[in-house]
This record gives sequence, C-alpha cells and structure tokens, in this order.
Amino acid sequence: MSRRPIEEEDSAQDSFLDIVANLVGVIIILVMLVGAKATHDAFSGKEVAVPEEKVVVDNGPDEKELEAQLRAARSGLFEARREVEQLATRLIQIKREADDFDAERVNLAMHRSVVEEDMARRRELLDSEHQQQYDVQKQIAEYQLTLDALTKEQLGLLTGPETVEELESVPTPLAREIDGNAIHLRLKKGLVSIVPFDELLDEVQNHVEDIRRRLQSSDHVVDTFGPIDGYRIRMTVSRVADPMSIGHRAGQIMRIEYDQYAEVLPTSEGIGQDVEQALMPGGSLYKYLQDHRRVSPSVVVWLYTDSFDDFRLLKRTLWEMGFSMATRPMIPGANIGASPHGTKAAAQ
Repeated sequence: MSRRPIEEEDSAQDSFLDIVANLVGVIIILVMLVGAKATHDAFSGKEVAVPEEKVVVDNGPDEKELEAQLRAARSGLFEARREVEQLATRLIQIKREADDFDAERVNLAMHRSVVEEDMARRRELLDSEHQQQYDVQKQIAEYQLTLDALTKEQLGLLTGPETVEELESVPTPLAREIDGNAIHLRLKKGLVSIVPFDELLDEVQNHVEDIRRRLQSSDHVVDTFGPIDGYRIRMTVSRVADPMSIGHRAGQIMRIEYDQYAEVLPTSEGIGQDVEQALMPGGSLYKYLQDHRRVSPSVVVWLYTDSFDDFRLLKRTLWEMGFSMATRPMIPGANIGASPHGTKAAAQ
C-alpha cells in the first residue's frame, strides 16, 4: 500500500516535466520563426519604416560675437582694476598727508606752548608799567593780524567775479497831497508799527480848554497825553504876538497867535513787529491794512535811515494792495512830529 502512492507521485512529477518541456520547445520554435522572417525581409530589400524625429540643433552665439564680448569684458575688467588702483593710491596719499598734518599740528601746538610760557615768564620779570606796555603792544599785534586777514579777504572779493544784482522796478504814480484820513506807519530798526496819529490828536482836542486856561497865565504850555497803542503825544503850545498888528495909534488891539507843535513819542524803542512777519497773510499789520483799505486809502510811512532795505517789501506790499503811499524820511534820534506850519505829505 505504501508503494502505490509513491509510484503515483513519481508519475505526477513526470507529467509536469513533460508539460514544461513542451512549452519551452514551443517558445524556441516561435523565436526561430521570427528570426527567420526577419532574415528573409532583410535579404528581400524591404525597409523597416522608422518614424523620423526632428532634431533642433542650437549652435549658440556666433564665434565673432563671443570674441567681441570677451574683449569688452576684458577691457572693462582692466579699466575697473585701474580705477581701483588709482583710488587705493590716492587713499594712501591722503592718509600720509593727514598724518603729516597731524604731526605738524602737534609740533606747532608744542612750539606755541613753549613760546607762550617764555613770553609769560619774561612778562613776569617786568614791572607793572612795562607789563602794561607789553599788553598794549600785544593787542596791537593781534589787531594788525586781524587787519591783514580782512585786507586779504577784501582784495579777494575785489578781484573775484562780480556779482550781478537784479533790481525790480515798481511803477510809481504821480504824487498828490494827502487829504483826510491816512494810516501812519513807523519803520525803524526793521520794525514796523501803526502810529495812532488821529486818536492821539483827538486826545489833545479833549484837553484844549485846559490848555487855553493855562495859556492865560503862561506863554508856554507843554503837556503829554496817552499812551494809545504804545505811543504818546507831547503837545507844545506857545503864545506869540503878531508884530504886524501893532499900530501907531494908541489903544490899538494887538493880535495874539498860538504856535503849536505835536511830537509823537513811542513808549519803547523796540515797539513794532518784523516787516516780513507783519505783512504775511494773517499778520497783524496785513489784517489792519485789509480792514482799513476803503476807509483810509493812503499810507504815510515815517522811515528811518536804518530800515531802507525793509522798506522795499513794505512799499511793494502797499502797492499790490492798492494804497497811495507817502514817505517821510527821518534822521536817527528824531521823533515823529506835526505842526500847522508844516507841509502835507505827498502820496504816490
């Protein structure tokens, strides 16, 4: 019974090997057939169709162009290297000059210190009178050095190129006398202020009766009124007799006249505002002029000699705003004054 299963197992293995052998044989036969057919096609002249492929060959830049670019790059590199070498050389020179300058400065400082110590020691050996003479001579020498430096600077300005100064001309209308209300401005030391001339005269009118009463007992009355907006008015009234009214007959009445003079005095010499700031839109003077342009179309400027440059801006602004303007030049130290015998201001 045990032998029979073994025989059946051997028989099954043989059958499997036979099947494998048959398959291998079939494969070999197929390979031989394909090879034979390919050989026959090759000898019979048949070509095997091979799909064409388009190949794009990029030859790149032209050789001459590459050589030109290479030469340009070499030239740029050479130029950059040359500039770097020049800058490095200049930097070394500057450093050497700075070192030499520092050394010279230290040397001069040491020399100056030694000289000053020697001069101080010699001065101590002198008496008080010679010391005073020594100090005077030293100051004279210092002033002489300053004068020499200023002279050189002046010569440099004279020999230098001339500066061209542009002048602007503002139209000037015909002059006419000012009648009626006018705005009075005081321009001194670059400061402009509004002079309340009419208000001060009104204040004087309020005290006319008192002045007349005082003139009955005195030939000369001086009184000051104010202040109003930073100004006072000093009124001087004198009683004088008219010599033409004296006749030859007895009992003729002599006519009396009064000489009047008003002087406007500021409460402070620094009264006013800078011209440029005052005339800016929104400034105090600019706003005042805008408000009184129709009521007082004329402006009287009491101009001091130290403010001619600032007067240009004031004159131009008044002209642009449509004001008629009169100028009263004032010498230093003089005050604004008015008299019935004076002349009226001429507006332009």
